[in-house]
Amino acid sequence: MTALLETKGLRAGYEGIPVVFGVDLEVREGEIVTLLGANGAGKTTTLRAISGMVEIFAGEVHFGGERIDGRTADRIARHGLMHIPAGRGIFPTLQVGETLRLAAALAVGRRGNGTERVDEALSVFPRLAGRLTQAAGTLSGGEQQMLAMARGLIARPHLLMIDEMSQGLAPTIVAELFKIVAGFPALGVSVLLVEQFVGQALAIAGRAYVLEKGEVSFEGAAAQLAADEEFVKGSYLGDVAVEREVVATIVDDERAELTEKVAVSLPPVLLRTLEERSARDGVSVGDLVRSMVEADATANGKATPAPSTGRNRRGASRKDKG
Repeated sequence: MTALLETKGLRAGYEGIPVVFGVDLEVREGEIVTLLGANGAGKTTTLRAISGMVEIFAGEVHFGGERIDGRTADRIARHGLMHIPAGRGIFPTLQVGETLRLAAALAVGRRGNGTERVDEALSVFPRLAGRLTQAAGTLSGGEQQMLAMARGLIARPHLLMIDEMSQGLAPTIVAELFKIVAGFPALGVSVLLVEQFVGQALAIAGRAYVLEKGEVSFEGAAAQLAADEEFVKGSYLGDVAVEREVVATIVDDERAELTEKVAVSLPPVLLRTLEERSARDGVSVGDLVRSMVEADATANGKATPAPSTGRNRRGASRKDKG
């Protein structure tokens, strides 16, 4: 397979400050490549540099046999390299059908008929066919991601760069999206995928790169990296990521002076959700975990302890260990 995309010594960042340092990577025709790394490693900046969205300080970017660094983002997109950023970037007030027809009109120009392209996109994402008159902003998160990718496919790109498509989505939707993306090479679309679900990304990719502090620390077969149990478990980005421990204190109201520490292992995606909710509601993560444990016990018909209030029955203050 020939290299469709190739970066050489890519150095890029913001306002003169580099974030990635000398990144070399390539995506071949008909290939899915995943780019992994911790938050802040430079993955998103790498994609933005390739697509012309941030300044390149040094190095080269070649696409389809042509050097494209220095070109504007719209010229790069017209050349067949589409970038779907994290956050999806859809217009919430436009209907699904309007969004797709607009994308088709931009892709084919005034003289073309975009109906065929819209139909092609809907065949890949049939769930959208029943949402054509619905405002994009009212779709579920998974459907919004499908709309963003369908809009990208309408341009019939040679390469689709997808940044964190699973962000904030339920695992069942994530699995469905991965299955769809795995079929893109059969449509003539190569993929460069930045993803937090490490295990699933490695399962559909042929090759993988790992960024650490803006530099490539691994390049090789995705299967080789997936077999590295230490790496997969050591990454906090995915569904098989390292588990962080949260300790919740459960108090039996009948024996208030006795407490039980329950160590709860949480996947990172759930933990980040709990931390966001904790900050929003002003409730500790421990209390949130405790309420989840109690709700589960109630659902299974078990007796549940009362939630901790920070005081025992005599009214004495008790240190919150949540």
